[in-house]
Formats: sequence, structure tokens, C-alpha cells
Amino acid sequence: MYRKKKVAAYCRVSTDQSDQIHSLTAQRQFFDEYIRQREDWELIEVYYDEGITGTSTKHREGFNRMIADCEKGLIETVLTKEVSRFARNTVDTLNYTRKLKDLNINVIFMSDGIDTNDKDGELRLTIMASLAQEESRKISERVKWGMRRCMEKGYVWGNGRLLGFTIKDGKLYLVPEEAELVSRIFHEYVYDEKGAHNIAKDLNADGFRTTSGGLFRQDSVMTIITNPKYCGDLLQWRTHSTDFLTKHRVKTTENERPESSLILLENTHEGIISKELFELAQQKREERTRKVKEKSRHSSRHWFSGKIVCGKCGAKFTNSSIARGYYTMHCTNRQVYGKTIRYEANGKRYGCDIPNTTEKVFIECMKYVLEYINTQRDDIIAALRKDIEAVQHDNIVCDIAPLQEQITAIGKKKEKAIDLMIEGLITKEDLKNQTKKYEAEIAELEQKIYESKNIGDINRRQLETLKEHIAALKSMEIELDNTDMYREMLDKIIAQDEGVMDIYLKFIPFGFRVKYRKEIIKGTRRNQMIVVDECENI
Repeated sequence: MYRKKKVAAYCRVSTDQSDQIHSLTAQRQFFDEYIRQREDWELIEVYYDEGITGTSTKHREGFNRMIADCEKGLIETVLTKEVSRFARNTVDTLNYTRKLKDLNINVIFMSDGIDTNDKDGELRLTIMASLAQEESRKISERVKWGMRRCMEKGYVWGNGRLLGFTIKDGKLYLVPEEAELVSRIFHEYVYDEKGAHNIAKDLNADGFRTTSGGLFRQDSVMTIITNPKYCGDLLQWRTHSTDFLTKHRVKTTENERPESSLILLENTHEGIISKELFELAQQKREERTRKVKEKSRHSSRHWFSGKIVCGKCGAKFTNSSIARGYYTMHCTNRQVYGKTIRYEANGKRYGCDIPNTTEKVFIECMKYVLEYINTQRDDIIAALRKDIEAVQHDNIVCDIAPLQEQITAIGKKKEKAIDLMIEGLITKEDLKNQTKKYEAEIAELEQKIYESKNIGDINRRQLETLKEHIAALKSMEIELDNTDMYREMLDKIIAQDEGVMDIYLKFIPFGFRVKYRKEIIKGTRRNQMIVVDECENI
């Protein structure tokens, strides 16, 4: 039976400008007509990407979808205009053409006159791909050079929106109502001694929003505080790309080479605040940063540092004021954004309603858990030994030969489904659904084979861990009031809500859910004692 060759085409333009989009439309139309004119070819699809660089295939959806269809057996030949349209990365070009060749799929680069089926196809392709990559590097350097020259002349590079300013034709123009807000931020930071997170919280409470419509955050306030545009100076090239292929960007430092150094121009536009106020803000920032660093060097002395997590929102608990010898602990999400829970359009949560808790509560619950372990030590060790017996009993490696036979059988079903589609007995959509089902079955079987091959190592590690837990429990000398011991033993605490917390220790493979309540001590107004009602394994 005569069968047409299944042919696809790929085209790409690197920008979304109108002339490029017209070029893309013309390319797609050309390939569509070119393939349809061949009686021995069947057009599968003209795949395309617009406004996407060719230096990487990571974000090229059309390209990646084409490769996936090739792997499914839907394509036998790929047409593209030239090597630079396929990829400007030599490694990607060779990797993908070799991958397709292994699938018996050839790629034809029409303008370059290269067919990967030819004997010298890969050699010529390597040369052309290297030239394309070098051209991409040169274009990148020319673009960067042009951008720097524009910036050095005072052209403002940006997305058009900056709180207090609008950018038009490379120039900054004041937005009066937003300028007042910028001035407020600087004055509160410098003269009112407010921190960035408190400023953000107050702005949100007063109904103000960022230029993108989102809530203010600590980092968005600090971005404003550190931007010299607000005092009339222009600082640009604050980040730069280190590799034209990966497009990886890093923060520019003072030690960068001349072609990558910061660009600072003074008095380029009307500022919102004075230079004196801006300098005071930078001094405040440096002073506070230094104090935070000094505090962080000593914060590890607290047994709970970084180990208490909010069970409602996942944020860390931190300590603030100290009263009667105990710190007040609070969820940082609540501290910054308040107890009213709000959500951005993208689903990000702000605020948390979990109550603040004193360090005394965590100490009393830790003490109870350690006392519980001390009294239930033999029962815990017995439970761990049962776990060892279960692991040893389950250490059975199954025969993988039948699983491999099933995978082979499913592979044949996939091939048969492709033949049915070619003969017109099922549609492409039917083939897609069948292939997806078969691939899921194969993945499940391959996972079983992997687990069977590795079950010995997995069980051996489990046994060693359980034995280490038992040894630790046997040798442990518990001091109930020793916070240094808490620090050594504690893995984490999850504060679920007032009256409930989960405590996890480093040497026990399960946690403890502690339920507690507070009672006022008779004869006092405010002194409380913590009463634990229940402690269970989780």
C-alpha cells in the first residue's frame, strides 16, 4: 500500500515586532504550500514560535511540542528555513538533530542546503551551527553596546512604570500623586524610624498599592529606598547578563569590567526628594543592616532559632519583645501583613490569624514531650523494633522479567496504534489518547522495576536509621530544664493553632502532637501556667 511521508516544518522569529510577525506568517504559509505541493508528502503541522530567542530551547513551546510529536512517531521529516531558525546554540542543534536521527527522522535546512541524512550532513551542520552561535554572540554584544551608549547619554531603560515616575521616550516624568507617596516612604524610614515591613503594612492598611496593583512588601519598599532616581540621579546597569546563551543575570558590583560596570549620572531629572534625605536613608539602611547582622550572629544562642513554623501559612516564627524572662513568638506573615487574610490575584497569601505565643508555652510543651519519652522509652523502642521486623519481612525482591515483558507488549500496542492511525482507522486524537495511556502504564511498570532493583538498598538504609534511633534512645540522658538540650534534640515545631503544636525531634522518626491550655494561677491576675492535656504520636 502506498504511504506518504509524514512531514512537519518549524519556523521562528526572535522578536514580536510587526515586521517579524509578518515574516513568521509568510514562513508558515510558505511551508504549508511547499509541503502540500509534494504528492509523496503529508503535512503534519507547521510548528512555530514568535518573539522567542533561539539561544535556548527551554521556553520554545512550538519547538518542544514538535520534538514530542517526533518521539511519538507522528513525524518522519522536519523542514526548517536555516540553522539559525532551528537554534543558535551549537550544542542544542547537534543534540536535537542526533536525537531525531536516532528516531529515523531527518532535518532539512533549506536555505543552507543541509539534510541530516547526507553523509557529510553533520559536519556541515556543525560548521553552520557554530557560525549561527557566533552571530548570536555578536548580536548580543552589539545590543549590549548600544544599550550602554544610550544609558550613558541619559536614556532611561525600563518598563514604563516606576512609583512616582512614568517613563516615556527614555525620559522620566513625575506623577504628582505618587510622588507624595514616595516622599512619605522616605520620611517615615528616616525621621519616624520605621522599618520597611512596618511602612509596607501601613501603606497597605491605608489602601495604597504598588504600580502593578499588588500589596506593598518589605522588599518593594527597600527597592524604593535604594533607588537614586528619586533624588534626581540615574543609576543603571544594576544587573547584567553573564552569558548570551543562558541569559543568566547577576547584580552588578563595583569590581565589574568597564563594559559591565554601573552607569551613574547625576542631576539628570527632577527628583522627588533631596539628595540629603536620600543619603540619610542610605546611612539608616547600612546602620540597620549592620545591627541585623550582629543580631543574627548571636541569634543561634536561642534554642528555638529558625525551628518554629506556622502550621497555618508556613511562615517562620520569630521572637520580639521579652517579658517575665520569656520571648513573645509570632508568625512573621502576621507580623508584617496583619491578622486579616488576603490573597493576590496570583493566589499569594498575605496575613495570618494564628495568635502570638510566649516562649514559655514552647518550653513547657518540649519539657512534657521529653518527660513523655523518658517514661515511654521502652514502649517507643519496642515500636521501633517492630518497624525493623516489618522492614526485614518486606525485603523481598520481585521477579522483574514479567514486568519487562509487559512493557514490551505495551510498546507493540503503541506501534499498532500508530499503524491504525496511518491507515485512517483511528484519528490523531485517538492516537494521542492511546499513546498517553500506554506511556502511563509503561511509567508505572518501570517504577516497579526500579523499586524492585533498589529495595535492598532502601531497606538497608531504613534498618540502619532505625537502629541509630534505638541506640540514641537507650543512651540519652534527659534534662527537662536544659534548653541547650532542646537545641540539640529539636528538629522543628509546627504551631498548628492556639492550644495545639507538633514537635519533631532529630532522633525519632515520628512527631508528637501536644494539646495544651493556659490557666491563670490562683491569687494572680496575669500569671499563667501551661497545662498539657494530651500528647500523641503522629
